[in-house]
Amino acid sequence: MFGHLKALIKASKKFYEQGVSIRRRLVLYWVSMVLALFLIFILVLNLIGAFSKTERELSAFLELQERNTSAALSNHLSELTAQGIVLSKDISKKMSNLLNDRGVDFDELNDNIPLIAELEEDLYDSVYTTLNAGDCNGAFVLLDATANTGLDGSEKSRIGCYLRYSDVSTAGSSNQRLTYFRGMFDIARKNGVQLHNRWNPEFDTSFLPGYDDFMAIRVDRIADSFCWSGRMHITGTWEDANLLYVPVVYQGRVCGICGIELGDLYFQLSYASVKSQYGNVMTLIAPLEGDHLLLDKAMFGGSAGAALQTQGILSIKDEKYFESYDSGSVRYIGAHKSLEHKTVDGKELVVALLLPESSFSSAVSSERAKWMIISFAALLLLLVLSFFLSRSFAKPITQGIRSLKEEPLMGGTVAKVGIKEIDELHDFVRALREKRRLAEEMPPGVQLLFTDFSSRVQTLTPMERTVLQCYIEGHDTVETANLAFISINTVKKHNTNIYRKLGITTREELMLYIDLFRRCGKIEEISYI
Repeated sequence: MFGHLKALIKASKKFYEQGVSIRRRLVLYWVSMVLALFLIFILVLNLIGAFSKTERELSAFLELQERNTSAALSNHLSELTAQGIVLSKDISKKMSNLLNDRGVDFDELNDNIPLIAELEEDLYDSVYTTLNAGDCNGAFVLLDATANTGLDGSEKSRIGCYLRYSDVSTAGSSNQRLTYFRGMFDIARKNGVQLHNRWNPEFDTSFLPGYDDFMAIRVDRIADSFCWSGRMHITGTWEDANLLYVPVVYQGRVCGICGIELGDLYFQLSYASVKSQYGNVMTLIAPLEGDHLLLDKAMFGGSAGAALQTQGILSIKDEKYFESYDSGSVRYIGAHKSLEHKTVDGKELVVALLLPESSFSSAVSSERAKWMIISFAALLLLLVLSFFLSRSFAKPITQGIRSLKEEPLMGGTVAKVGIKEIDELHDFVRALREKRRLAEEMPPGVQLLFTDFSSRVQTLTPMERTVLQCYIEGHDTVETANLAFISINTVKKHNTNIYRKLGITTREELMLYIDLFRRCGKIEEISYI
């Protein structure tokens, strides 16, 4: 392990001594600058939301919530509808048995109080059973007859039985409090049921949306003839509700309505708003008319501060990832889906999930702010890095140039600056200065000797120059013969010619000249290479 560490330290020292080239430094500097510019570009795109995934994430969230909520609501309404259909058939059967046993027609129910009381008592159990079994807060049956046709407004007064829970927060639990809202008083007393504080013996059909039209429909199959009232006000109370209408058929004609109450407060408690990172998403059931949701007939789930007005419309507009819903004063985003149920006036019921656009915009702004901070921090880091890189790039160059200017001509050394090219240039200039210094300080006679010898070297033939170059490189006669691919005798013959042309007599004298040229930094004047 220590051996590897020593090798690493040795390699690091060698790398530092060799220096980093200007090219590498410049590449590193420009890479940091390009990254900084790229980050600025990304920052601008982030400002305009080009890379935001929030819309796509919200679209996926809304799609999931829409699927879950619409499935839950569809099942809920379908179960209530099935219970309403069962109630209708049960009522028709009981009414038919009673009237047949008494040998009277349905129209003879009017003003026949004993028969009405007997019929309502039979129907009470059916309504009570439906209410207990249903995920709702009320059940009722209304028959197209009245106990007193002589009273004013009797044409709008109809017999029946209406049971409601007085405490919607406990609906579906074992301690729910049942109240008798419509029907004869004696039936409530007999069954030990508390009268509602707004009890009335008969229904006022003027408060039932679409009652007259619904009574006039032709029924082939009860399962195809049900509908919902849309949100309506429950007469004499502070409550709103959506009533399921199912026709009661006797001898082929519609003679009444039965159904289930889905109260507004009950709906709010059952479908609370869904918390998300973008805000609270509210559930809404509303009739759809063209590209509008009708708020005056809508049922609102728990809103958690995002309540809608129960009037006006919501205009629907398709967006890239979801739909927008505009009430004129408040704008929402979300999604909606058909429930395959209709209102009494034939409008399609849809479930919509709504998120206040202001809440979503706030979440988007918060996310963008977070990424802006991260981007700014990264950009600042890159700019600081670029500054230090530019400084480390330029400073050694200026130091190297300054050292070249300030280096004394005689003696002294200058530390390496760490840039390969600058250090090599520095070494070259120092060698050149040393050479010039030696040349300038050389006595005139010696200089003449060098000049004369150099000019004589120029008279040698190419082969003689080759032999001389071998001697300059330190080779002996045998090595010279091998390198020049000639015999030793030929080498000796060239030696004789070299000595003669250079004005010397021995090899020792030749080597003395070579050493002198090398020491004075003039070896290149006689070197063949």
